[in-house]
Amino acid sequence: MTGHAANGQKVFGKRKEPHRVIIARGDHVRSFTISPWIAGAATAVGVLLAVGYVGATAYLVLRDDIIQSSSERQAQMQLSYEDRITSLRARIDQLTSRSVLERQSLEAQLEGVVARQQDLDTRQSRVAALLQKAAESGIRVAVGGPVPQTKPDIADPLLALDADLTGTGIGGTPEPIDISPTLNLRGSQSDPLPAATDQAPAAPANQAALEEQENLIESVNGSLQRMDREAHFALDVIAVTAERDAQRIAETADKLGLQLATALPKSATDASGGPFIPLDATDFETRLERAERALAVLGTLKTAARGIPLDRPVAGAPISSSFGPRLDPFLGRMAMHTGTDFKAPRGASIRAPGPGTVVFAGRNGGYGKSVEIEHPSGVVTRFAHMSRILVKKGQKVAAREPIGRVGSTGRSTGPHLHYEVRMDDRPLNPTRFMEAGEQIKPLLDN
Repeated sequence: MTGHAANGQKVFGKRKEPHRVIIARGDHVRSFTISPWIAGAATAVGVLLAVGYVGATAYLVLRDDIIQSSSERQAQMQLSYEDRITSLRARIDQLTSRSVLERQSLEAQLEGVVARQQDLDTRQSRVAALLQKAAESGIRVAVGGPVPQTKPDIADPLLALDADLTGTGIGGTPEPIDISPTLNLRGSQSDPLPAATDQAPAAPANQAALEEQENLIESVNGSLQRMDREAHFALDVIAVTAERDAQRIAETADKLGLQLATALPKSATDASGGPFIPLDATDFETRLERAERALAVLGTLKTAARGIPLDRPVAGAPISSSFGPRLDPFLGRMAMHTGTDFKAPRGASIRAPGPGTVVFAGRNGGYGKSVEIEHPSGVVTRFAHMSRILVKKGQKVAAREPIGRVGSTGRSTGPHLHYEVRMDDRPLNPTRFMEAGEQIKPLLDN
């Protein structure tokens, strides 16, 4: 029904007809009627299909780009991981190489310590033997300071004689050497150094173990260096002391007119002097050679000096008449007194002032009963006015051995000993020999 608007009245329109589709093929004609809702549905389906087609087409077009971008991201991530792994491996290789180098360094250091310890053992035995020889010569070493840089004398606190003149002391003490407990010289029983072995240490588990081993090796090296320095110092002290003692003996003998040094090698008698310049700390052989040479020279001089009559023939006896011009007790006029008279009671013991051989024993004119001894130094001593003779010609006598008794035989005014010292049958002043004995006898008694 169709409504029309006229004269103010409401008019309803016609009902919409359904769509009709006619398909003609030759004589055949077909027609379809499509309702509106079916048409809307078909349109919606078509739109959906079109959208799906467009989306599928877009996906197919963009798929390669998406896959390529994803592949690139994965490749970048893989490269990053590989770089990280390479860096970690390089770090591990670096740590491993460092550990190997440190291990090799430790092994080299250990080999050096073993070699030094073996060398020091050899040096120690040589120094110990020299210290024993020095002790037998009266040189007692007590390390208490550096070797003096000037020529030592008796007042030097390091190289002075003991207060009771029983031997040469360093630092004014008679104690034996006490350089270091680890040096094990002169019978030391202290604990030795940590033993260094020929085997390399076990591979350390970490850096702390390496550092601990390095500290141990450094500690052992420090102990070895200290022992080496002390051994060098002991050799220097021995050399300086022996040279000083030898010089004192030679100078004392020279004052007596006896050239003891003429029997020594030229190197031992050359004049020398000047300040002390320490040797290179590593020059062990030079130091040892110097100390050995000094001890050898000292020993030779001591042997020669022991052949000089230096003791008093009558212990504790006062001198009643000295050597030189005097009034003759019998004639009352000036005369030469060729000896020294010791006032002593009759029968007091007369002792040899040094070792030698009796060349005369009997009566000798105004000397009365007398004895003459020829000493290794070439000096002859004569003892007169004796009451009794205890030796005979040709007899060997030692220093301080009794040879007779005090008396008053021959040209004498009373009991005393007339004592002469002669060289080439020329009388010498006996007092000079006795004074020399007081100076160097402590050196010769060791």
